[in-house]
Amino acid sequence: AVVSTQSTGGRGSVKSLCLSTKNKAKTKVYAIVFNTLQNYRTLKIIAEEAQLESTALVYVHLYELLYRGGLKTGGPLKVKLMKMLPVLKELKEKHNKSTTFKRLPLYVRINTLLAEDPTRVIKQLQTQFPDSKFTGDPHINFLLKFPPTTNFSKCRLYRNGQIIIQDKASCMSATALAPPRDAHVIDACSAPGNKTLHVGALLENTGSVFAVERDSKRFNKLKNNIKKHGAKNITPVCEDFLKTLPSDPKYSKVTHILVDPSCSGSGMVTENLVNDFKSKNVKRVSELAALQKSLLTHALAFPQVQRVVYSTCSVYNEENECVVKEMLDEHGGEWKLARVIPSWKRRGDTGVFPEAEMCVRCSPEDETNGFFLACFVRKEKEKDKDFLAGVKLQSIFSVRHLAMRYHVKQHYKYPYKYVKLY
Repeated sequence: AVVSTQSTGGRGSVKSLCLSTKNKAKTKVYAIVFNTLQNYRTLKIIAEEAQLESTALVYVHLYELLYRGGLKTGGPLKVKLMKMLPVLKELKEKHNKSTTFKRLPLYVRINTLLAEDPTRVIKQLQTQFPDSKFTGDPHINFLLKFPPTTNFSKCRLYRNGQIIIQDKASCMSATALAPPRDAHVIDACSAPGNKTLHVGALLENTGSVFAVERDSKRFNKLKNNIKKHGAKNITPVCEDFLKTLPSDPKYSKVTHILVDPSCSGSGMVTENLVNDFKSKNVKRVSELAALQKSLLTHALAFPQVQRVVYSTCSVYNEENECVVKEMLDEHGGEWKLARVIPSWKRRGDTGVFPEAEMCVRCSPEDETNGFFLACFVRKEKEKDKDFLAGVKLQSIFSVRHLAMRYHVKQHYKYPYKYVKLY
């Protein structure tokens, strides 16, 4: 209940608050909070019709009682709820189907840094999850979609780093950045590192990726993540990206930068559920937008950079289209937007500015978390006329996929068409 209250007060994301609690059973705390939020709309109606107070403590107790079969805690609230149990059960049956939040699919990306043969990985997953009807994603290479209840905790492929649990929207940043082999890349806000690893995989362990992270604790997690997943082309850098010097010789060959900064997290499913409790924290969003503009401005200042991707897991225009519009107003003489992932239908809010149609938006309606993405290209250096951005990306089951700027290279000798998925 404390975590739920703090999250609705804008003190952090649900996950970060749960993992920072002093309670030893952090995972269980997160599960209870997450599931309470998932069923929040039903619990709210039940509380209102039963004339109970609409507080986080009441919602947690109702979830434990009605969805987990009992209450382990005591006190006057438990006594009151137990007396009302028959009525509460009737209300649950009445409203549950129409108000329960639909869970998103679980996305798994095949980590080609370690998994040299994706076909073999797919066959192993079929063997381990014979009843799981997983499919390949049509927009992101090497991404698989599983039912939300799939448990990978004991999966050997997950434990040894050959597959990575990563939401589809999160995979779009590296896909849009599309660095060619041997490119030098900066991930400006790298931890925990899933997007960084995706960039490293697209480079096929060639080139160089500078994974910049200013927080020491998150930096340690980043290093462990890089080591576990077999990235040999990623160099972790514990530094504030705003303090990196574009003139530093080690960044002299950087042509691609990914900026995925701190944001409100309002697009994450758990945060969307939290938003049912609260109104937008305007002051916090304004402060975040100022930071985001600073980071993006700094990225555009690197002399050799040709392509900069900006992404957030926010649904607020202030952190998305408004930031992009301001950057174009200030740097439009030198930079323009590229229309990335053209087969994706949901685009930016053209009500903010017409060119927002070049941007990408994701929503739970698309079976992803809420997400925003924009790709800046330097006018005088983007000689291929947005060739990479305009190429329709192949699905994971294509034998060939885009690997370099002007030619397509066959990656694996095992054609995916011989692998049947269920």
